[in-house]
Amino acid sequence: MLNTGRGKILAVALALLVWGRADDALADAPLIMPVRAIDLGDVQQCYRDPHPGGFCDGCKSPNNGNNSLTNYVILREALKAGGMDIRVIGIASPNSARSRVMVETGLATIKADWDFNMDHNDRVLKSDAFIRSGELFKGIYGRVDNALLRNVRSLDDLRNLTATTNPNWRLDWLILQNINPAYVFSASTTTQMYHLIGEGRVDFTLLEFSPQPGMMRELDGQKLLPVPGVKMALPASQRFMVSTRDARASEIIAAVNRGLRVLRENGVLAQCLRQGGLINPATENWKVLNAAEAGISQNGILELRKDHR
Repeated sequence: MLNTGRGKILAVALALLVWGRADDALADAPLIMPVRAIDLGDVQQCYRDPHPGGFCDGCKSPNNGNNSLTNYVILREALKAGGMDIRVIGIASPNSARSRVMVETGLATIKADWDFNMDHNDRVLKSDAFIRSGELFKGIYGRVDNALLRNVRSLDDLRNLTATTNPNWRLDWLILQNINPAYVFSASTTTQMYHLIGEGRVDFTLLEFSPQPGMMRELDGQKLLPVPGVKMALPASQRFMVSTRDARASEIIAAVNRGLRVLRENGVLAQCLRQGGLINPATENWKVLNAAEAGISQNGILELRKDHR
């Protein structure tokens, strides 16, 4: 097994080979960001060709729902705004858990993650939140012909219904446990969740709002729609974690934090979250049913820069 130092050199070399950029690699080592393999193509294209006016250019147009690309562009914009002129190169990773290990061991430099995945971890430094607790939301999805569900307007209404989610989806599971519905069915796959609801065995689940007409989500022939007018806030923050194996870790964190403050103030951060599909403007004024729950801070609505409205 490679030691950490040799492993990181190999990771950088492979990344540079894939990206086709080997110039001054040792003099100005890029930041290595693990990205889901399925998302890597868009990140590579963004690196090679920012395409003026596109998503890679300050999130000026929508992307295709690629969260890895959204995180990549936010990081790149934050570093630039924070005064750190350095390349950020993506490398393939099978999943978020593996990406965390890559950063912890120094095979990669930086990644975005939920705060609870980096708390009490002395192998990484964490940035300020680029998504604060209560700034991301999920819809309450079920069948359109479920009259009881469609009339939900409070947590008490939800407590009379049944729900399903994957217990590995930590935040969704936590939200449902706090709601305390009549029953929560554990589902091992997303397909199973859709079928439980589509077959009328369960009333609802929590899902990201879809950009499709009516915000409909469809899987394996099962069509689900959100309850109109209400949503659930996610009680956690997202930050960037930086490997302490990188001698520049403190410098990177300082630059990212400076940049995030700028992006939040000038509206670019809000633009990236909206154009990346993480925030759906159509639900902006919907009632947050769990606003009073622990962990949900009252952050208000992220403001767009005037020229982005």
